[in-house]
Amino acid sequence: MIDKSPNKVIEDLGDGLVMRSAVREEADALAEFCAKVFIDEESGTEAYWIAEWIRDLVGKPHPTLSLDDVIIVEDVEKGRYASTTTYLSQAWSYDGVEFEIGRPEIVGTHRDYRNRGLVRKQFDVMHRWASERGHDVQIVLGIPSYYRQFGYEYALYAEGGRQTSIHTFPRWGDKEERKFRLREPTVDDVPFITKILNESAKRSLVSPVFREDEIRYMTFDRTERSAVCHRTAILCRSEGQVFREPIGVMMYAMVTPIDLGGILRLEMSEPRYWRKALPSALREFVELADKASNQDPSPERAIKSVRLDMQPDHPAFIFDDGALGQPPEHQYGWYVRVSDIAAFLRKISSALERRLEESFHAGFTGDLVLRFDRDTVKIAFEDGRVTDVVTHSAAYRNAVSSGWQTATARFPGTSFLPVLFGMRSVGETLLAHTDASAGSKSDRHLIETLFPKRSSDLMLTLT
Repeated sequence: MIDKSPNKVIEDLGDGLVMRSAVREEADALAEFCAKVFIDEESGTEAYWIAEWIRDLVGKPHPTLSLDDVIIVEDVEKGRYASTTTYLSQAWSYDGVEFEIGRPEIVGTHRDYRNRGLVRKQFDVMHRWASERGHDVQIVLGIPSYYRQFGYEYALYAEGGRQTSIHTFPRWGDKEERKFRLREPTVDDVPFITKILNESAKRSLVSPVFREDEIRYMTFDRTERSAVCHRTAILCRSEGQVFREPIGVMMYAMVTPIDLGGILRLEMSEPRYWRKALPSALREFVELADKASNQDPSPERAIKSVRLDMQPDHPAFIFDDGALGQPPEHQYGWYVRVSDIAAFLRKISSALERRLEESFHAGFTGDLVLRFDRDTVKIAFEDGRVTDVVTHSAAYRNAVSSGWQTATARFPGTSFLPVLFGMRSVGETLLAHTDASAGSKSDRHLIETLFPKRSSDLMLTLT
């Protein structure tokens, strides 16, 4: 039964369509809608993985999602869903500086209601929420090129991209001593998991900030068939069949219908364990894959390949002896939107100052002027400290006679976002965009110092 409570209405869209928030009682109905909207057109398979995801988000208490942030466009005259999306709020970190993000997810419209601007209207609402809630950044993973129309740009790599045969992984020998083994997690492991993820996140330019309630939710409360569900295992020292202290965490998935296993995250509590314990962790993963294959009802199904979703510079790739395959030639990306770049630069100014302090530009005094298509942002420095970050429109810039007329650098369109978030270097941006420029040799080095290319690990985004 579709809820029609008037206090849930966000906006009347006309033509019998109403945009409203969800109620917990319609989790099953919304899951059924999403299963059909996201159907695999080739095979005709309904998207049960999306259905279970939205069923969890709506039907269960979630640590960061309010039901008011699950948007439904309903055809009230016909009593049916037309479109839906959700807006998740999270805390992330940029080089140690915490900031708030919003994540549109599960964006889908019934084919009878497409090409009517319903997604745009929902994004308008979510962008308004972002402004009201102080969300500096929005991020979404989805259809290639689609979200550019709403001001988004690929600016962070998504997924690690490696995939290899499971036969490249080492296996336990019959008489081999198992000094490190995986075990199932318990609720008592939540603080350990949270700590190790937050410590390992320091390797990344951008990463989620992990909270214990979120770790508990994604470890124990998600439905196994959900698109975002994974399993967690604790890597421990062992003596025979006895588990000793935990020294690592593995997040993994086994999808036997497509013969694929995945390692989403593998972390150690101390650097010295990578050399000592990684081979054991990989052997343990093979046993988990064998177990999943044996439990599948189809005798033809087995985990035959493994996808590695860690980023290319992950420490596991130093000590794997080639077992984890080769770096990918291509990685997909997260779409990113920053509505106010000046405000975000002010937020991360301490990171910019730290980069200057550790470089040949230590103590820099002067202005860095970045010109975009419509706006110009000036970052003022004094003795290596950010004293101001201001933005002006093209109209203002063209009206004044000095300061704003000559930009230090030019970044057309949204091309600055991949530089800001470390996905693309300044040099790569200059090659990709003929109308981009980075000023003098010293100016370019300053910009490269402030915004270096650096990887981020965002596979675990706590949804």
